[in-house]
Amino acid sequence: MRKGLYILITCTLLAACDRVYINGELDGMWRLENIIYPDSTATPEQIFYSFQRHMTQVSKHNDSTLPIRYLGNLYYDGTTLTMSNFYSFPHEEHTATKEILKEFHLYSDSTVFQIISLDNESLIMKSGERTYTLRKW
Repeated sequence: MRKGLYILITCTLLAACDRVYINGELDGMWRLENIIYPDSTATPEQIFYSFQRHMTQVSKHNDSTLPIRYLGNLYYDGTTLTMSNFYSFPHEEHTATKEILKEFHLYSDSTVFQIISLDNESLIMKSGERTYTLRKW
């Protein structure tokens, strides 16, 4: 009886762990390293994009204050990534405006990216004429 219970628990845990990373290598926290625009390159400081399941978080970290964070919806199909419907966190009171999203280098309330390259260490994606390079944090 005990042996059967241990096997059942082990199988359940293994099956549950298999579903945690539904986005594969994309899941996790990424630091925005640079953005290549048609006429220039920007190197943002302390901006992070996080992806987990069907949720994304964008955050801006300062040494002296708590991070500024917004949560949003994530849709990822392996080649295209869409981030949308951002709202403030932890208060969940305020929808993110286009002006706020610009601080995170997102220029629409629903931004679609084409994945150029993705592995365990780096992510390169393109939205319009902008190319984003991120590093796994």
